[in-house]
Amino acid sequence: MLVLLGPDFDGSPDAYARLTQATGLVSYDLKARLKPGSWGVVKAFGDVGQARDLAGKLSAAGFSPVLVDRSVGHDPERRVVPVAGVRLEDAELVLLLRDREMPVPYQALCCIVEGEVQIGRAQGYTPSPSSTSFRAPTPAELATFTQSTVQAPSEAFLAADLHFATVLWIARIDVRHFDFGTQRTGAVAQDLEILVQRIAERAGDIRVDRAVKTSSVASFAMQKAVPTGGSWPPVSNRMKEDQRFDPYSRIVGEAERQYRLGTVAA
Repeated sequence: MLVLLGPDFDGSPDAYARLTQATGLVSYDLKARLKPGSWGVVKAFGDVGQARDLAGKLSAAGFSPVLVDRSVGHDPERRVVPVAGVRLEDAELVLLLRDREMPVPYQALCCIVEGEVQIGRAQGYTPSPSSTSFRAPTPAELATFTQSTVQAPSEAFLAADLHFATVLWIARIDVRHFDFGTQRTGAVAQDLEILVQRIAERAGDIRVDRAVKTSSVASFAMQKAVPTGGSWPPVSNRMKEDQRFDPYSRIVGEAERQYRLGTVAA
């Protein structure tokens, strides 16, 4: 279970001091995990009760913690569905899916997570060896490493995930296949940023998250994916996954959903 703090964390010396008192963690560790303007993991627990206990302490210290199960990052119900295009109408956003059009009220949008997707990205974690295990690599090991590096390239592209308040599947704008229409500039990064900003403004200035490269959530999200199941979208719509961006997007989407519900409830 992940205990998260959101982008409203201001990063002031007083805030870090209160966090140190509530968590027992040193300021240096907290500054590495939590940065103003993005979601960060305060602490991860295997026990739900401990996570709730810390969340209570954080709330008492004036923060707004959110609890998200780490398994959300690979939840089979949170499928990524490619979107071929969108229409921004007055009252709703129309998603152009492969086999149909789907109107969605702007109020249903929860947040947008934008970043670079890298299909085939390596796991990126290697346990630190003890000093007794240090030795020079053999020629055979070097050849194997070189070959695996050459044979496992990653396919990178920009994307934006639209998360909704009432459904778990995710609509993805993939710049490789998305139709930006006649107003496109020709620079995909700029086209994506302009479109995302327009959607966010129509939805009431919902949060656009671009912190996958710096947020501690991404490190906790990188785990092996589980097999996909569920009913809709159909299996044919499944996409290859990035072991970093995809689970990060799901966790941030769920955190935003819970944060918004908590804000409304308050």
